[in-house]
Amino acid sequence: MKVYLRKSPRAIALVSNGYVLIFEKRQNSTSSFLKGGSPKVTVQSVLESAFDTEPYTQLNHTTFTALFGLITVKGQVFIGIITSNKKVGSPRWKLNEQDKVIEEETIYQILNINFYCIDSDKYDSMFQDLSDIGYERQLTEHPCGHLKMLISDGSFYYSNDFDITNSLQERGLVHRIEYTIDNQDQRYVWNYNQISEIVQLRSRIAVQERPYFDSGSFLVFLVRGFCQTITDGISSSCTLISRISTEGMNNLSEFKGIDQSGKVSNFVETEIIVQTRRNVFSYTMTGGDIPLNWELVEGQFLHGKKPKLLSKASTVQPSFDLHFDELMSKYGVVSIVNVSKPKNDAYEAMINTYQKCASSKGIDLTLIEDSTSALNRIPHRIIYLLQQKIYEFGSFAYDMDKKIYVGKQTGVFRISAVNLFKKLNIVEKVISADVLELTINELEEKDISSDFWKSHDSLWKSNDFWLERLNSKHSKNPSKYKKIYRGLFDPSAIVALYDPLHIYVTRFLRQRRHEYTFEKEISIFAGTFNVNGKLSKEKLEGWLKPENESPDLYVIGLEEIVELSPGHMLATDPYIKTFWEKKLLSEINSYNDKKYHAVFNSQLGGLALLVFTDEENKSRIKHIEGDMKKTGFGGISSNKGAIAVHLWLSNTKFCFVVSHLSAGLENVEQRHNDYKSIAKHIRFSKGTRIKDHDGVIWMGDFNFRILLSNDDVRQAIIDKNYHRLFEKDQLNQQMISGESFPFFDEMEITFPPTYKFNPGTDVYDTSEKMRIPAWTDRILSRGEILRQELYGSAEDIVFSDHRPVYGLFTAKLTVIDEPKKAKLVASIKDSINETLKDLTEEEKLAYLEENDILASKEEYSSSNPATANEPKKNKKLPPPSSDQHKWWVGNGKQAKVSLQVNPKKYILNPERSSNPFQQSELPVFMERGQLSESDLQNKME
Repeated sequence: MKVYLRKSPRAIALVSNGYVLIFEKRQNSTSSFLKGGSPKVTVQSVLESAFDTEPYTQLNHTTFTALFGLITVKGQVFIGIITSNKKVGSPRWKLNEQDKVIEEETIYQILNINFYCIDSDKYDSMFQDLSDIGYERQLTEHPCGHLKMLISDGSFYYSNDFDITNSLQERGLVHRIEYTIDNQDQRYVWNYNQISEIVQLRSRIAVQERPYFDSGSFLVFLVRGFCQTITDGISSSCTLISRISTEGMNNLSEFKGIDQSGKVSNFVETEIIVQTRRNVFSYTMTGGDIPLNWELVEGQFLHGKKPKLLSKASTVQPSFDLHFDELMSKYGVVSIVNVSKPKNDAYEAMINTYQKCASSKGIDLTLIEDSTSALNRIPHRIIYLLQQKIYEFGSFAYDMDKKIYVGKQTGVFRISAVNLFKKLNIVEKVISADVLELTINELEEKDISSDFWKSHDSLWKSNDFWLERLNSKHSKNPSKYKKIYRGLFDPSAIVALYDPLHIYVTRFLRQRRHEYTFEKEISIFAGTFNVNGKLSKEKLEGWLKPENESPDLYVIGLEEIVELSPGHMLATDPYIKTFWEKKLLSEINSYNDKKYHAVFNSQLGGLALLVFTDEENKSRIKHIEGDMKKTGFGGISSNKGAIAVHLWLSNTKFCFVVSHLSAGLENVEQRHNDYKSIAKHIRFSKGTRIKDHDGVIWMGDFNFRILLSNDDVRQAIIDKNYHRLFEKDQLNQQMISGESFPFFDEMEITFPPTYKFNPGTDVYDTSEKMRIPAWTDRILSRGEILRQELYGSAEDIVFSDHRPVYGLFTAKLTVIDEPKKAKLVASIKDSINETLKDLTEEEKLAYLEENDILASKEEYSSSNPATANEPKKNKKLPPPSSDQHKWWVGNGKQAKVSLQVNPKKYILNPERSSNPFQQSELPVFMERGQLSESDLQNKME
C-alpha cells in the first residue's frame, strides 16, 4: 500500500493493487446524505490509472500494509494505517508437485500502526523522526498515541485470506470476501466501528472494480488475543487461535459477570486447527466469567477478594437465558464446566445460583473444584468428568483427498471461573489434547509425530502467557483501558463517509432498475426419502423424473442413510453420503437433457441434504451457508435433527430444510418441540432464520401418524379415501391449530401413505408390531414466490420401508443482468464526468453536493422520451416498503409539502385534535388574534 498526502485542500490517498481511496474532510457540508452528529469525510474511489499524483506527496518514511479504519479523537478525524506486521500463522496449506508448502491462509500479528490526520498536517512531522525519541513523541503527544500503544502491543491479528473472526467449521474452506462481510462475528472484531463505513463503501463500488478493492487490504477485520502456527516439516501443522470478545470492553471497570442483554465479561473463543497432508480438523472451546450478576469484594485477613452475588436466580435468569441462547445458536449443544475451588460461603451461594439457572435452562453443568496445582498434577481427572460430552460433541474434520467432511463439532464447552484466566488454559489444553488424540486415531492419521505434541504444548504455553499478560494489564489499570476502549467502541466516534459519485450512480441505477433486471420463473424439484440404511443400486427414475420437464434445481433430503455407532468421535460415515451424492448426480444427469452440478451437501448422523443445479443457474447461486441442529435425546444425539441451507439465487433468498423428527404414535408433543427447536436454533449470517427467506421448502421424515385404527387406515387406502385419512393426520391437525409449521402450506395429498412397508414389497407392515400406515414423509413450503405444481410418491421404488416423496415447484426470481448493469454504470459515470471534466477536485465535490446533475438532464434520458416529462396522473401510491419491495418519493428526492397559507396571518387551530386523520368540522387554520396569547398557551398545554 502507498500513502499520498495533499496539502491544500487537505486529503489523504491510499493506493493498493491498482485501486485508490481518497479521503477529504468536508467542513460546511449541506448534503442530506450525511449522518447528523457524526464527523463527515468525503471519499472517492477510482482506478489507479485515473489518479493524478501531481498535487500529492508520497510518504516514504515507512511501509504500509493495511487500512485499520477511520476514527474521531478530540474532534479530529484520523486514518489508521498498519505499518508493520509479522506473519505468525498459516492454518491451511497445500503441497505442490515438488513437495513445497504453499500457504492458503496467512495470519499477521500487528507490530505498529500510524494515525494520519485528515483535518490538518499538524502531526505529520512526528512520523518523520524514526528515532526512539520520535516514537515516544508519537505515543505521548499524538492524539491517537493511546490507540497506537494498544494496537501495537502484539495482541492484535488479521488475515487477508479468510475470516479470522470465525472458526474453521463456521467459515468453511473457501475464502470469499462477501462471506466474510456477511458472516464475521462482530463480537470479535475490534475495529468494527472504524471499518463499518468502509464496508458500506464497498457495496457501492461497481462489481467490475471490486476485485481491485478486495485485494488492496482496504478492508481488514482485527481480532485480539493470541495466534500462532507451528509446523512439523511438510507433514503437519498445529495452529492455536484465541479470540477475545469485545463484550463489556467499553465499561471495563464496572462490568463483571453478565449484563441485561446476556453479554458477559472476559469471554474468549479458542480454536485449535491441525492440518496434515491428507486431513484438516479443528476444535472450538469457549470461556468467560460466571454468567451471573456479581462482583469481587475485599475479603477478611488473608483470603483476598471474594465474589459477592448481587442478584438471585429468578432475577438473573432472563439474562442467563439470552447468553446461552446465543451460544446454542452458534455452537449447538452447550455444556458448562465451572473450575473454581470453593473457599467461602459467598462462593457456595454463587455456585448454587449458577446450578439453579443452568437447571432451569436445561443445560448440563460440571463442577471441577480442584486447585490450579491439582489440575496441573492430575489432568486426567478433567477427562474423566468430561469424556462423555467430548464423544457426543465430536470434532470438525475434512478429508482433502476425497473432498468430504468426515466429522462435525455439534457442541461446545462453556468454561467459567471466578479467576478465569488462571485455570481456563489448563482445562482447554487437556480437552484439546484428548480430542485431537481421539480424532487422529479414528482417522488413522500417519503424519502426526512425537514432535507434534511438543508443538501442541508450546502453543498452549504461549497462549497462557499472552492471555494472562492482557488480563494483568487490565487488572492493574482498569480506568486507563476503560477510557481507551470507550474511544474505540463509542458509536459517536464513527466517521460518516460521503461518497457523492457512487450515491449518484446508485440513485439512478435504482430509477432505471427495469433496464437491467427481469423476472424469471424456475422449477425446483424437492424430494425426501428415508432409505432405511440401505445402499441400493435400484434405479430412482420414478422419483427423480416424475415429469418430462427438467427442473432447474434439485433439492434432496435423505434420512437414515447410516446407522449411528455410539462411542465414535466423528459419528458419521462419509463414504455413505458420497455414495448417495454420486448416485443421485449420475441419475439426475442421465434422466435430463441438462448438465447438473452439486452446489451443497451436508450430513448430520443419518441425515443428508444435497442441492444440485444446472449450468445456467450455477453462476446465479451465491451466499451459500449451511446449519444443523440435533434433536435426538434432548439435543445431544444426531439420530434425529435437521440440516438447512441458505442461498441466494440471483436476488432471491431461499432456505431448504430436511429434518427427521421423533418417532412414535404418541410423540406428537415431542415432534412439535423438535420443530420449535429447529426453527429457533437454525441460524445463518446476521441472525437470519428459516422464516426470513423469500422461499422455504421444508421436507423430511416428520414421523406424524394417522389417528385411526390399523384396520380403518388400511381399508381407506384400499378405497383410496385419502380425504378421511388426512382429516385424522397428526401433522394436518397441528397445522390447522397453528402449532407446528405455522404459515407453511402443503399441497393436497393424492397418494397412499408412504410408511411402513415390508422392505422389497408393496405390502404394508406385517411384522409383529403391525405399524399403522402413515404419511410420515412430507414436503411443506412457505413464501409467495413459490407455487407447487406436483406432489407425489414413487410407489415403484421398494427397497426401503418408506417410499420416496417428491414435489415440483415453480419459483419466481428477480434476476440481475450484470453485463447490462455494468454498461449502464459506465454510461452514467461518463455523463457525470462530462459535466465535471473542467472543474478542480474541490469544485467537483462541491458541485456534486449542491446540484442534481443527472436529474437536470431530463431525468437522464428516460426509457420513454416521449412521455418522460408528462405528469403522471391518477397513479396510486404503491404498497409500503418491505425487504422485497421498496419505493421512494420523487425519483430519490426528498418529499416536500407546500401549504398555501400565510403563517403571519394564520395558525393551526388548537381546538382540533393533533391526530390529522380524526374527523372534525372545525377548520384546520384560524386567524391570529382570535385567541389571546394566554388562552392560546393554555390550549396548547
